[in-house]
Amino acid sequence: MNAPSIIPSLDDLRSSLELAERAEACADMIDDFQRRAVELPAAKRRVTELRDQISRLEETF
Repeated sequence: MNAPSIIPSLDDLRSSLELAERAEACADMIDDFQRRAVELPAAKRRVTELRDQISRLEETF
């Protein structure tokens, strides 16, 4: 019996990146300064992490 892969596919990562970029843009528009100061860096980190994962995966091709 084959177990499903726990490694996300390139398409999954690209889809997640699109969502993360949208979340980053939304976080940048938050009017509440304290909330923006928390959410924007977290959103930027997520985008960076996903881009790094995509780059590493593309290098294997």
